[in-house]
Amino acid sequence: MRDSESHSRSGRGVWTAMATVAVSALALTGRVASHRAAGVSDDTSHSHRSLGAGVSHHRGWRDRTWRPSADPLAAAMRADPKYHRYLPKIYPGFDMSSDDWYHRPREDTVPSSLGDDATTTERERDFDLPGLPPRSATHGGERGAKVKNQFKVCLDNGAGSWDKAFARGIDRLFVPGVCFGQVVERSCADADVVIFNEHDFIWGGAHRDAATHAIELPPKAHENQVYMYFAHEAAGGFGSELRDSKFTKQFDYLSYVDRTRSAMWWPFGPTLRTLTDDFEVFGKPRAARVPGIAWLATDCVEPRASMVTAIANEFPVFSMGECLRNSPAPHGLPQRGAVDPSSHGAFQSAMSDYMFYFAVENAGACEGYATEKVWMALSRGSVPLYFGTDDVYDTLPDPHAIVDLRKFTSIAQLAARLRAIATDPVEWRRVHAWRYRDPASWPVGFRELIRATSTDVKYGVCDVLMKGPRGYARSEGRRQARCETRMEVLGKTLGKAGWGAEEYIGRSSKTKVITPPTTHLERRCEETSGKCWSLRSEG
Repeated sequence: MRDSESHSRSGRGVWTAMATVAVSALALTGRVASHRAAGVSDDTSHSHRSLGAGVSHHRGWRDRTWRPSADPLAAAMRADPKYHRYLPKIYPGFDMSSDDWYHRPREDTVPSSLGDDATTTERERDFDLPGLPPRSATHGGERGAKVKNQFKVCLDNGAGSWDKAFARGIDRLFVPGVCFGQVVERSCADADVVIFNEHDFIWGGAHRDAATHAIELPPKAHENQVYMYFAHEAAGGFGSELRDSKFTKQFDYLSYVDRTRSAMWWPFGPTLRTLTDDFEVFGKPRAARVPGIAWLATDCVEPRASMVTAIANEFPVFSMGECLRNSPAPHGLPQRGAVDPSSHGAFQSAMSDYMFYFAVENAGACEGYATEKVWMALSRGSVPLYFGTDDVYDTLPDPHAIVDLRKFTSIAQLAARLRAIATDPVEWRRVHAWRYRDPASWPVGFRELIRATSTDVKYGVCDVLMKGPRGYARSEGRRQARCETRMEVLGKTLGKAGWGAEEYIGRSSKTKVITPPTTHLERRCEETSGKCWSLRSEG
């Protein structure tokens, strides 16, 4: 995943940051919903009902005065703040007290005394899987007493070797709770479970042989020790080690974005928190947004570099990163590594000024691989330009919510569609309608994604330890799939025969520019707002 986007990588950080912000607080504010059905506002007055699917209470969704004001997701959370039954369960049968765990700790463990665990606030509790025991390491036992199914977990090279902006909520992996009785760093000889991370291998050079450059893990300290690998890079891109069976066979289990080829599903995606926090900017009117495509990127990799260059010839593109820059970034846009909640809000607010976002991955279309680029854009209401494999589309909230580049045979055809969304209120509402629907009606794949990303990541690890190969495939040298190169996008195939035919542009191209957005726009004032910018008339 090495999101090649400098500011979008900041986005990763702010998604991680949101792991410290309260969803449950949101769920507990205001009155308890008088309507228990998800998606119905607790305010039963005529003017504040959630209208769901963009249906106006009076004249239908085509009414120009249509402006839903209530967040149906927040209403669903208020109506069911404990179980969130509008989201499907993802770890059926998980039982902390079961005697039938496949993997077992070498000895019963006295759980670490957690200062924050004993005083866990409601602001943090949405990281418990709703309906399961709370995150307390003692699970109801006496403090200081030994309990079963409590593992000593070791972070290879420590929490500092992880990219904290890698994915939201990952910091919960670094503290005890659920089946993590103790969490230690580096000294893993007596650990039951050792967790390795891809960032440390790729960018930190961990466990790499100086002569062969191969990654060779230290031998296990004992036969029952479990090795787990967390990875977020595309196997066809920066995460090429996932294509090496000699590498993957060194681990017992893989935690990765591709649900079908890994044990634990560790996806990117929105959370309950980010969706509700972003609802205000999601609702920013079409007239308040600049009719153009925003893009923030550092690495000018194909196929997206040549693709965005071609699009800029037909429709305004604001390329604000280091790659192909033709426009300055919005003032005050947080840099990568800004992980506090206010930075997330500032980032989403600034980028919501643009109607569209070029959310194409740096590795093209890879199975199961969709990073925060598409999810953050969806969450703030900037329509993503995107293409991916079919399994990625299964996790979208609505096929109309994105501009699917696979459906267009030319740049001109794409530009016509973008112009229609930018100028026609009916089309604008169509692509945003999903967010105003009852969350229980969202596609199951999208709801499973939200459940996974909103749940303490330790539950996934513990479910793997409980079920073992009876429920999860071992790594055993399994190779991740290559990225798709035969897919046709905008009239060309991916790879060397099409969009990838041009050479890798590389970092030396940072001084190059593409067609400026002002070629296609009329500007009336200096603000980054729809009131200052409009599309030039065609022809």
